Amino acid sequence: MTPNVVRRLILVALCSLAGGPAASAQQQHGAVPLPYVFSDGTGAQWDVQYDGSIGDGGNDLYDGGGRLFVNNNAQYQSPNPQATLDAARHELALPPMPLGNVNISRRIAHLPALGAVRFTEVIENPTGSTARVQLRCYFNMGQAVQAAVPLVDERKAKRPAVGYAIGDMNNAVAMVGAGRGAKVLPRFQYQQNDDNVNVLYDVEVPARQTVAVVHVQLRRASAEAAAEAWRGARDKDLLASLPKDVRRRVVNFPGGDAFVGDLEVLRGDALDVVELRGGDSYRGTVNADRFRLQTLYGPVTLPAAQVVCLINVGAHRATQLLVTAEGEVFGGRLDADAVKLQLTGGQVTTVPLSQVTRLGFRRRPGEPDEWNFENKAVAHLRSGERVRVRPPAEDFQLATPAGPVRLSPAVVASIVFQGDDNNVPAVHLTDGTKLSGLLATGTFDLALAGPGTAAGGTGEQRVRLPTAALLRFAFAAEQETTHLTPTMALANHDVLVGTLGGTLSVETPFDTLHVDGNQVKSLAHGGPGRPGGGGGGGSGGDHDVQVTLWDDSTISGRLVESHVTCLLKCGVSIRVPIALLDRYDQPLPVPSPPVIERIRQVAKDLDADDWKVRDRAQSQILAIGPPVMSVLSELRPKAPAEAAQRIEVILNRLSRQLEKAALGTGMAPAPDDDGGDDGFVAPPEQVVPMLQLP
Repeated sequence: MTPNVVRRLILVALCSLAGGPAASAQQQHGAVPLPYVFSDGTGAQWDVQYDGSIGDGGNDLYDGGGRLFVNNNAQYQSPNPQATLDAARHELALPPMPLGNVNISRRIAHLPALGAVRFTEVIENPTGSTARVQLRCYFNMGQAVQAAVPLVDERKAKRPAVGYAIGDMNNAVAMVGAGRGAKVLPRFQYQQNDDNVNVLYDVEVPARQTVAVVHVQLRRASAEAAAEAWRGARDKDLLASLPKDVRRRVVNFPGGDAFVGDLEVLRGDALDVVELRGGDSYRGTVNADRFRLQTLYGPVTLPAAQVVCLINVGAHRATQLLVTAEGEVFGGRLDADAVKLQLTGGQVTTVPLSQVTRLGFRRRPGEPDEWNFENKAVAHLRSGERVRVRPPAEDFQLATPAGPVRLSPAVVASIVFQGDDNNVPAVHLTDGTKLSGLLATGTFDLALAGPGTAAGGTGEQRVRLPTAALLRFAFAAEQETTHLTPTMALANHDVLVGTLGGTLSVETPFDTLHVDGNQVKSLAHGGPGRPGGGGGGGSGGDHDVQVTLWDDSTISGRLVESHVTCLLKCGVSIRVPIALLDRYDQPLPVPSPPVIERIRQVAKDLDADDWKVRDRAQSQILAIGPPVMSVLSELRPKAPAEAAQRIEVILNRLSRQLEKAALGTGMAPAPDDDGGDDGFVAPPEQVVPMLQLP
């Protein structure tokens, strides 16, 4: 235990005896001095420090847990040694601090029922343009990390982990970095036998708006017990006490069933509830079997049993928003001007819609706990409505800078009709590709997939959605790109996920070289004004390029072809004009045929009887680097047990090498309390001779 930790524990003990900062949260409200201690039945002493971090945590859980760094350098520090305590919520609010072009404030809440502490990082962007912010939450554990259990939603096992249960020799916490099904996910950095853990977020904050990022530390005796506690907790339990104005700004937990945009969804418990404009509220049973709504996209009839809330929007000529049990929101005008409510005493009263602000139905058996739109086709409208639809049967016709593209609905993950940076629709494909272009239609004629029915009450309901009214379509989940994903970046900021096809012909000063596209590691455009071009590209023409091959050979010259072909992972082929190409990167290029054959021969020695031969073969293959990964991946399924095990070791080591290269050296790990620098630097690999070709 470091001297700083000892001093901190003494301070906490003295404060507790004096009735100072460590006094019970139930006994205080308003401004309180820092440090401030929350206690619970797990033995934790969540001692909140001046920067919003946890000092020791009790029993040497941390040597400083949860320090916040912004954009890789500036650290949050409270402008004064006080925080505002909300005793009912067990939450401390630390004041905002300007860091760069954003204002950062922190909220630290104790969740005694869960044995956890919750951090809420609030980011305000007062400027007129989108702010891109990196948050780094740094945890210096009390002892070196011994165990790390990924927190993966069992219903979506292929999704990345939303956190890790980290255990050392004495303590363990589940570090929950996001909610199940969240779009904004953190990156975790840790190493076994090292006491540093970093949780990183990349967040975009729209102009003059505020967003919040929530992460939770859930303490248990072991890493597996902490992971099991997370599995038994619902996301809404982690956010239960968060103030509503903050909850609706959280970007790394799904919205749940509490809000529709900025509007809160009203629900009754045992009875239906009607709130009136004058402030009164009536409880009873709404007498209705269906709601008929005239919408912008046609008439819709909703069974009352599927509606959970009605919200009146507008002061004079109000329109109605109907929220369904599955989270759909339909907006329009009802064909009735009143609702009938049977009060608990038996009297039936007719309430004019013009007097209603919200109507909330009681919770019904079988309702989902949370709304889930993953892998469901949903149309999101600019007005805030969201409607489940069936995917269109016809292909999408897209006019892009690369030319016309025809896309099957099966490969389209989403279409964003208007973003923060431009007004051109962006089509996101299931493989992670992003294409900008214009759609060749002004309306979409689609069938509803939810509870909506035709105007007569039966049959399939079809709607006509104007393109101008759409914010985005969501059809399927978009695949996450990794450090192993081949990408082609275009000059208009589009990104294609796929590999180069065909053969490239590059005219050099002395010869024309022909290169197979699958052997290209990178290709940088060297036209005028293009950064990163090789071979003097800054003064060359649009066809000047620098090509890096799988063996790190570089070729600078003029590309003969006017287009290059990108074979997308989703199966679509796109011809890209060379003038539009910015850069192509393939972390796993394919070696040349002679080298592939030599790798296959050497790989046979991975199962040799002599361990020295096996080790030599492994070292020779490792020396080639990442290009061997594609060859080894083909050999692994049929390899003998010993060879398969060594292939797995090689693949894992090379994958980590690529991951470190992708992360770069931009992030300097924070020193721990005793002044040491526990960086994430692995010892250099042993250098062995390259494979000798026959």
